[in-house]
Amino acid sequence: MKTAIVEVLLPGRAYPVYIGQELSPSLPGWLRSRTPQESAAVVTDRRLARGIAGRLLRAIRNSGRAASLLTLPEGEKAKDLRVISDIYSFLLEKGARRRTPLVAVGGGSIGDAAGFAAATFYRGIPLVHVPTTLLAQVDSSIGGKTAVDLPRAKNAVGAFHQPAFVVCDVGTLSSLSKRQLLSGMAEVVKYALVFDRTFASWLDKRWEDILRRDPTSLRDMVAACVGWKARIVAQDERDLSGQRELLNFGHTLGHAFETLSGYRLLHGEGVAWGMRAAAALSRDRGWLVDARDARLGARLLERLPAPALRGMRGLSEALSRDKKMRGSRNVFILLEGIGRPRRVDDVSGADIRRTLRGIGAL
Repeated sequence: MKTAIVEVLLPGRAYPVYIGQELSPSLPGWLRSRTPQESAAVVTDRRLARGIAGRLLRAIRNSGRAASLLTLPEGEKAKDLRVISDIYSFLLEKGARRRTPLVAVGGGSIGDAAGFAAATFYRGIPLVHVPTTLLAQVDSSIGGKTAVDLPRAKNAVGAFHQPAFVVCDVGTLSSLSKRQLLSGMAEVVKYALVFDRTFASWLDKRWEDILRRDPTSLRDMVAACVGWKARIVAQDERDLSGQRELLNFGHTLGHAFETLSGYRLLHGEGVAWGMRAAAALSRDRGWLVDARDARLGARLLERLPAPALRGMRGLSEALSRDKKMRGSRNVFILLEGIGRPRRVDDVSGADIRRTLRGIGAL
């Protein structure tokens, strides 16, 4: 399979995203060309240490470069300040320097934790993402956002730190559970509904190919999403102009749902509920009424199963901690139509409660 390459074009700091299959043998060469340092540090979780992370470690060592590996807790537990301290200690123990690359192999949580550590250790060391989940490949590994959680707020502490490069091996997606894959598909549907009706139609037709992990379909889908993320990041790297807010479709409520569930909900499951709510709020304003758009959007959202919401008491407080608030108001991304997003900051608590009851979320 031919490897697709998408460039994230930031002034003076452009970097490539490689998308293909069986990319482990190529990583040492990319490391050598983009991070010329004698040693490397790899962080992953215990399961991946026995799989792709172990293979990457051996490939790096076989290329003549020293490399060490640290395993972190799986999932959201990795995004804890105590875990970040463990990464700092590991880097010091292994003699890391300012140019020692930190290679993050795993899903979004591993990438976030490693990214935050790389952003802050010695005021910043090179970071390489090797995302192994669909969610991380299409979203969290691109764009330089890093974050850890506080007990009362997801992603409350973080930094911007762009990677040296990103390696998206779609072969790693074959080991995901269907639930994990569909969680990632929520982010894919987000890109389709917010940015690109043609991509939404393609996704509608290729859905079953994607669920059976067809490599070519996966590569093309990931490349399309990475392309949209790269364009938005190039326009609004630090989330200041409002362009990057468009990536927040479904996330204002989705993050609150995740937090209130105690992270029982996967990220994509929270976002799926959030997108359903955003679509309903759009219709309430007389938007998203084109019959073709309405049918296409509904088909895509119906394919994203999400567990029932329970224990959502405290939703208003959770929304008040959203990082994208304007003053005392939450920013919601709604849709005038597919590919026509609209920012609004006048959604009331009553609007939210009525909408959530209407879609069966409460």
